[in-house]
Amino acid sequence: MLEQVITKVLQEMTGKGTEELKGVLYGVLSGYDITEKATELQRIDKSWEEELGAFLVRKRVEGRSERTIEQYNLHLRRMLRYLNKPVGEITDSDLFAYITMYKRQRGVSNVYLDNIRLVCSSFFGWLNAKGYIGKNPASGLDPIKAEKRIKKPLSDTELEILRRKCVLERDIALIEFLYSTGVRVSELVALNRRDIDFEEMKVVVYGKGAKEREAYLTAAACIHLREYLASRTDAGEALFVSLKAPHDRLTVSGVEEMLRKLGRSTGISKVHPHRFRRTMATNILNKGMPIEEVKEILGHVKLDTTLIYCQVSKENVRHHHRKYMSA
Repeated sequence: MLEQVITKVLQEMTGKGTEELKGVLYGVLSGYDITEKATELQRIDKSWEEELGAFLVRKRVEGRSERTIEQYNLHLRRMLRYLNKPVGEITDSDLFAYITMYKRQRGVSNVYLDNIRLVCSSFFGWLNAKGYIGKNPASGLDPIKAEKRIKKPLSDTELEILRRKCVLERDIALIEFLYSTGVRVSELVALNRRDIDFEEMKVVVYGKGAKEREAYLTAAACIHLREYLASRTDAGEALFVSLKAPHDRLTVSGVEEMLRKLGRSTGISKVHPHRFRRTMATNILNKGMPIEEVKEILGHVKLDTTLIYCQVSKENVRHHHRKYMSA
């Protein structure tokens, strides 16, 4: 009912300005009996705890990273607490109202909002498939459209500036490693010294879904990594560690903060781990590597995902058009 009323208001507002909203609301709502919702204390429903726990276990078994599982847990608990009812009673209108409220109160982007929709869809779809609920309420939620912005890779000049600004051997080794291998930051911080094969100039990476793949090191990455490891005084097995004793394994947030500081010191915006991954993918694609091979290096399941990462050079497109279309 709530969604029907909202839809009717939106239809009546077509072509009208905000000044006319009050009149439209009076007109539409005059056909309804409106009563104030009770505000007395309500019992907090937590009947969904068992279903949520089972869902998260399933995601862990599927090989999802702990960071991904934490995000599932955060978004789903937030939604279930807000709706405060058993999962079998939640409707598509409830989910629509929640997403609308979330957007209004938190001012998040449509991309972020659609991720919440996808989390809800995964949860309720699984509940429906396993027989916990008779109908999937998230199936009625349409994808939330978002403006597609081209995420630019780092230029050759920006890469060189970042290299030259590094004072610590660890930092130059880290950015060379990120650029050379294109690994995800979660994969980077999980690596150990023994994972590196300097002779073959490669590293074994365990990616999403616990899938193993090889990533490759450039000569520069090998040199700086060797020098960094030789300079360390700790006996820790982690490939990259914090600067201060007891030199714990470097965390995702630690890597992100280091790169943010480096970016600020150079005046280069948006210096973060994923941008090195995007830069590597774009550069090797523009230099002629088949996109199927780029996909394997990045550890993607679908080719469409690889295409999103890579910004194809217009100059290369022109060159290849002339090459392949010439008489």
